[in-house]
Amino acid sequence: MPQTINWAQYLTRPTLMIPGPTELAFPVIQAMNAPPSVQYDASFDEKVLEPTLLGLREVFQSRGDVFLLPGSGRTALEAGATSVIEPGDRVIVVVAGQFGSLMREIMVRAGAEVTEFAVEWGRPFDLARLAAEAERVRPRAIHLVHNETSTGATYPAEAVGKIARGVGALFLLDTVSAIAGIDVRSDEWGVDLNMTGSQKCLGAPLGLGVVGVSDRAWEAMERRRTRAKSYAYDLLQWRKTWMPESRGGRLPAGAARSQPVSIPTHLTAAMRVAVELILAEGLPHRFARHAVAAAALRAGLGAMRLDLFPDPSIASNTVTCVRTPPGIDARAVVSTMRDRYGILIGTGLDKIRADTLRIGTMSLTASPLYILPTLSALELTLREHGGKYEPGASVAAAQSIFADAS
Repeated sequence: MPQTINWAQYLTRPTLMIPGPTELAFPVIQAMNAPPSVQYDASFDEKVLEPTLLGLREVFQSRGDVFLLPGSGRTALEAGATSVIEPGDRVIVVVAGQFGSLMREIMVRAGAEVTEFAVEWGRPFDLARLAAEAERVRPRAIHLVHNETSTGATYPAEAVGKIARGVGALFLLDTVSAIAGIDVRSDEWGVDLNMTGSQKCLGAPLGLGVVGVSDRAWEAMERRRTRAKSYAYDLLQWRKTWMPESRGGRLPAGAARSQPVSIPTHLTAAMRVAVELILAEGLPHRFARHAVAAAALRAGLGAMRLDLFPDPSIASNTVTCVRTPPGIDARAVVSTMRDRYGILIGTGLDKIRADTLRIGTMSLTASPLYILPTLSALELTLREHGGKYEPGASVAAAQSIFADAS
């Protein structure tokens, strides 16, 4: 067969198998196709924003408060950090990948005295060593990336939460590529600020940061010696201007609400539908679906004799990071898959960019409808780049996992 055939020539865009943004369910897309509404109108607050935030509380498995911010997961991280951290506060940041490094930078900019708890990328970390470091530093807060998107590794958030509680520290958790795909128990694990974005496992469009706030986090904000340097990102403003007294806020009954920052109405409507879909599916089913999908993907990659980048014991169910065969550049693989087969996966980040690939199994794409074509295209692409693979072996291996789960 001629190698010049372009199988993707009639596609208007590639299928997104990257670690976010992810494919969107059609009802979510439909929610964006509506006339504009007014963000400061009471009907938006009461009929769109409030139901969305209450639904997100269930997704976060929390009795606390959840808020939206225009932006992304990074917006949520910065809002969380700047709302509770003051200059000079001691903070431990677990850095096990690119996004741990990001929070270290955010904390430095917030004026924190940062102690970096460095972890080799893709390796498990020593909880006893972290506990000892927490006892030594006695930090104001400990921050962890639950699911490190850059390496495809999931870290033990529950155990880190216990360590934070043991030294009286706030527990800040980045769940950007975890929430709604991996079981995240905010209240049970003692998460004080649960920070994420809309465009990954939540299955909503890019453009919203999402932050869950515990009572302990509110208390920390109320006790600040200095005001937060940002107004728009100061989460305490939500408690002062939007939350009624009946829910722990400062607004008297009947007083008009005021959002601290204008919330995008279309994106919120889309998020509301995405949350309704998650809750209709049920969290246990959703977590199981992501786990089976990731196992099937890993089985297919194993059939191609590709090695996972992270230790298998901490392999993620939403982002799979795999090493490319020797002599094959990951960037060339991504280009071929996108241009010839219409499927977009990602390279690794930073120091592992050239020799690792990242594939997302998030929300809609945690399914055989997406994983089997992705494995097929990857197998064909690697053959074109000089690899020797039995056609169909990866798909068959993945199918066996899906069949056993039926």
